[in-house]
Amino acid sequence: MSYKSAVCIYPYYNEVPIYEFFPPLGLEYVAAAIEDLVEHMCIIDLRYEEDFQKVVGSGADLFCVSVNWPYELDSVCEVIRSLPAQAATVVGGKFATENVEELFTRCPNIDVIVRGDGEETMRELIKAGSPEGVAGLSYRDKGRIVHNANRPLAAVSNTLRPNRKRRRYQYRISYKKIGLGYSFDSIVSSQGCPFNCKFCSFKMSPLGQRRDWSARTPESILEELKETNARVVAFVDDNFFADIKRVEKICDLIIEAKMKKLFVANARISIANHPDLLKKLYRAGFRLLMIGLESAQDKSLKLLNKGFTTADVRKAFAVLRKSNILINGYFIVGLFGETEEEMLEIIPFAREIGLDLISPNRLRYEKYSELAHLLEENDEYYVGEANRIYSRKYGPGDINRIVKRISSGFFDAGQVCAVAGKGLRIGFPGWVFYMHFIAGLPRIMSQARKRRRIRLLAAGVGN
Repeated sequence: MSYKSAVCIYPYYNEVPIYEFFPPLGLEYVAAAIEDLVEHMCIIDLRYEEDFQKVVGSGADLFCVSVNWPYELDSVCEVIRSLPAQAATVVGGKFATENVEELFTRCPNIDVIVRGDGEETMRELIKAGSPEGVAGLSYRDKGRIVHNANRPLAAVSNTLRPNRKRRRYQYRISYKKIGLGYSFDSIVSSQGCPFNCKFCSFKMSPLGQRRDWSARTPESILEELKETNARVVAFVDDNFFADIKRVEKICDLIIEAKMKKLFVANARISIANHPDLLKKLYRAGFRLLMIGLESAQDKSLKLLNKGFTTADVRKAFAVLRKSNILINGYFIVGLFGETEEEMLEIIPFAREIGLDLISPNRLRYEKYSELAHLLEENDEYYVGEANRIYSRKYGPGDINRIVKRISSGFFDAGQVCAVAGKGLRIGFPGWVFYMHFIAGLPRIMSQARKRRRIRLLAAGVGN
């Protein structure tokens, strides 16, 4: 069967909060891979689409749906079930890869599920006109489900990239759906990670295949950056700084092109070993680095195989806090063997090393991560809702409470004002300033009222 008109759908009306303003990059990659094989192509994002049913009824004979998360799954399945029966429905994405049988059961109109990376798989499916024998596919055949062989992982491509001209919407940074004024885009410059942190699954595909680190050329990255009009661009690489010389070249090309964009990227503390690169990053427009620190406890860092100690972190931040770049520290709450008191030590530790921002996250189990071994060895811990890991002592309510205590304890009035000032000083207020000012405003007002009451009591007013 040949396909003439394809509609690629991002089926989430509401997104996982931290990704609410990110373009559906994976779906756009699939669309770019097949656009030369169909006569008509359309990408719709239900977070922004006003007339979904009109697009669905446009006569398309192929629907490609990206299901990445269990978030809003009932709504996602309802969207899939509403697609016309006469058209072929193909579903892919991380969640779809890991839950093939469930999606086939919940959505009887799904014809094919793509497992793993979808670009080459979709090209072969459309060229062949049938899923039979196409690696990476599961499909219905006369009442039974057929699972073809897995597709080997491919290195990241220098030539394939999203066709941003097909976008129907302007993606802008937002916080709880409140626009913060900056246009936003994301870019993939590498895939995989050469490190082996036990909690992380970046080095593995959802099928358990080892993904070696591979990177695009700096020249191809510059060409893609020229294709986006966004003011803020996030490098969504698992490890952007795995090759320092490549990063230096990317910065050089951005500076030479006089590109006026602001950039965000993930990093490790080893970036502090390159102070000259930190200066060049700032000149190129990098304004926020996201660094995985995970814990304030050496025992936990060792358990997670992070490859550094808290002493190493302190040494690195003696350099990092001198830069003009905002630094966000990722921490994990609920790690094996940590008490509540040890979890709360994240607050003074983050202040001591000079972090601007922190992101305290709940411990999660990702399929094929090495946390499986730790779970097997410790009956005290278990996997709960949304793949989060809890213990008999610290259940969901306890961990939620501790996460809130860490956030509120760190982001007091002084910290919020400091972040606001630095963000304004370096020309990066849109995301960081407003988000944390809004989040911290109730605390600022509360502390101001408390100080006022103390002053009044000291003056003898109200006795």
